[in-house]
This record gives sequence, C-alpha cells and structure tokens, in this order.
Amino acid sequence: MKTARRFPAALLAAVLALLLSACYEKAGVSAGGEGAGFRQVDESLFQKHLRQSGSADIDDICETDAGFYFISDLGPGLKFRLYYMDRASKRVTVLCAKPDCDHTDGTCNAMIDGFCLWTDGEKLYFARSEHAGEGSEWRDLGKRVYSEELDGTGRREVMSLELAPVNGRALSSFDRPAYHKGTLYFVYNGAVYAVPLDGDIEDARRIWGEDYSDGASSGGYSAVDPEEPHYELWADGDFIYFMVNVTQPDGTQKDTLFAYNTADKRAYQVWQTPDAEEVGTWETTGVSVSRWYVLDGTIYFYLSGGDFWRSDLETGETVRLADTHEKTLYGTAVFSDDYMCLLNDHPIINLATGEYWLGVGLHEGGDTVFVYTLDGELTGELPLDSLSARLGKINGYSLLFCDGENVYFNADAGYMSEPVNGASHKLQNNLLCCVNIKSGEITEIYNWQ
Repeated sequence: MKTARRFPAALLAAVLALLLSACYEKAGVSAGGEGAGFRQVDESLFQKHLRQSGSADIDDICETDAGFYFISDLGPGLKFRLYYMDRASKRVTVLCAKPDCDHTDGTCNAMIDGFCLWTDGEKLYFARSEHAGEGSEWRDLGKRVYSEELDGTGRREVMSLELAPVNGRALSSFDRPAYHKGTLYFVYNGAVYAVPLDGDIEDARRIWGEDYSDGASSGGYSAVDPEEPHYELWADGDFIYFMVNVTQPDGTQKDTLFAYNTADKRAYQVWQTPDAEEVGTWETTGVSVSRWYVLDGTIYFYLSGGDFWRSDLETGETVRLADTHEKTLYGTAVFSDDYMCLLNDHPIINLATGEYWLGVGLHEGGDTVFVYTLDGELTGELPLDSLSARLGKINGYSLLFCDGENVYFNADAGYMSEPVNGASHKLQNNLLCCVNIKSGEITEIYNWQ
C-alpha cells in the first residue's frame, strides 16, 4: 500500500487527466478503447520496463499511477516535445497547460529540448545539455537537471551534472542518468557517480571507475573506448547495475555487467556475455546481446537470432528459456516483470549486396509480436497487420515497452504531403499504438507528423 505522501501525487495526476481532457480532440487523438485501468506504481524505484524503447521517435518514458509521460523527437533542428497519456482512456495531450498555445515554438511549456525523463510521483524531471554562443562558436556548458509540476508548469533548474574537470579536461558523456530510491546515478569522465536528487553536485560520490581522462582503466578492466566508456545504467532492489563493452585480453569485446551494492558499498563484476561455446553463434557475428533485463538477481537477455536466455547473477548458471527460431530468425525485444516480448523484424538490407546488414542495430519490417513468460512459455502471438489494412502501408514498427497488460509500439506510417505557405511539404506520419496481450486488440492511441 502506498504511503500517505503518495496520495497527493496520484490525485494530482488524476485531476490533470480531467483538466487536459478538453485538449484531446484539439490534439487530434483517435478514439481509444478501454485501457489497463488503475495500476499502482512506486515512483521511487527505477522504472526499468520503460528504459528499453527501440524507437528513434519515443525513447524517454516514465509513469505514475494515472498515466504515462513521454518525450517525442520532432525531427532535426526541432526541440523535443513532452506528452501525457492517460492510462485508462489511452488519450494523449501535449503537456503544456498554456491557454491558446499551438505547441509549435519555444514558448510552449511542452518544448523541453531534453532527454531522460523520470518522476518521483510529485514532479517530473529531465536532463538537458546546455550550450551558449561565443562569437561564431558554441560552448558546451554541460548537463543540467530540471523539474516541473505534473501539469507541465513551474519548470526550474534543479542541479548540474558536471563536476570540476579532471586533469584539465572534462569528457562529454551521453549516458542517461538513472533515478532510484531518491538517488540520481550518472556517468562523468568515465566513472559512475551517485548524488541525492535535489542535492549539490559537489556531494556526488564516485561508486565505480577511475578518471578516464588520462586513459586509465577501471578496476583492471579496459573499456573499448577508454576515453569515453559508454555505460547503460540500471537498478533493481538494493543494487545499481552498469553495462559496458570491455576489451578482452585476446582483443575481442564483450558486454560486461557490474553491480554496486548500496548496502555494503561494494562494486564488482557479476556477468559477461556468454561464450559462443555456451550459447552458439548466429551468422558470422558471434554472440550479440541486443536486449537485457535484470530482475531479482537474474539477468534475462535476448540474442538476436539466438533465442531468450537467463543467467543467475550469483551462480553464473545460464539457461535457454525459449527457442525463438521457431517463430523468427531475427527480432527486437522488450521485457517486463512478467513477459518477454519479441517483434519479428529484421536488420536493414544492404542495398549493395542484397543481404541483411548485421551489427548496425537498425531493423525494419515485422508484423507479429510474440509474448513469452519469464519461464519461456509462449503465451501469445499478436498480429499487427490489421493496421496496414486500415491505414495502408506501414514502413516499420518499433517496440516501446510492456506494462504487463499491453505491448506499446510505434508505427511508421510513411509520409503525408501537407501544404505549408503555399508549398507542399512531406511530413512523417507516426502512430503510437498498443496491443492487448490477452485479446490481441490494437488501440490506435495518438498520431503526429
């Protein structure tokens, strides 16, 4: 049960849904079916199931009891726009709350030009890289964290994520921070730090790594790029996890997972990409972990072209959960605390050779989502081709997340011609949708161009 401190946030989110409802039709929201209903969310925890989006248009999402907040990329040269989606009705609005705003320029409250969205249940937070002009050049001012009310008003700068330069230089890092139990974890100069949210950056504690600005390694491990190692931050229970690609003594590279125990303040390696002898290889690329998910001391992972697996982070035992070759050779996956969801898309085609372009991380196609339990049981096949029948050609789908009842995805519905100032312009038409795991019903939630 939630504490009394949480009720105002839930009530505020519910009131927000009512206050913004008048904007829905204006925003062009299509009628959605019944949603998943009320769902209790502990906003103090890292929202792991929302950090897996494979969409280039929507990759920052967070949730409260009443609904979801997400940032959409409006395209090159344009700012990022913030949206709110009511959980039950599946209705969406631009999170502006500014009267008569057309949401098209920098005066709109929803234009945040930011990345990495999260909430503590009372406010929204996002990170943003700041720059300033100096003559004909731009100067990097580093990352800042901002907060605002759940209705999109009252924005303020909370803190900097820039420490004093080490050895005379500060290295740029695009790793997304992770919020968990009141603490913000972030990467700077190749090391992982922890600082209380709303705290002072000078109070940040380094929990892993050394100064990489002089090419040093971390704890005896050599990152692929020693000057700018890329960490994917994660949290579960009392542990903070960070995945980084590490160069092995034989020159090969492996994704390696480290854990920091917040109870005893120790950090250590807990997992590494399995050897080919253990899980096999696919095509000519060896072992490649395309998606992973840590839950209760177990890492679940998908090898594109090589099935669903899990490894016990304490014993190291690795088990194949599902032979996905039965359904698709390639694919992209998202996980939740209940399911493993696989879209049967495939790598893009190399036009020069006509073969799949493996290893670049870009996928296209796909028309079915396969849903497995965490024990590997296939529990549903959800076809998406009914969208094509209604809307015409769909260029591709990208999975966003699974909330335990629905799988959310983005559909690229191609380009539409739109007259602007007397000339015809092509605008990309994106459609946010979800498919219900039990019924297979698809809800068209929102489209924007």
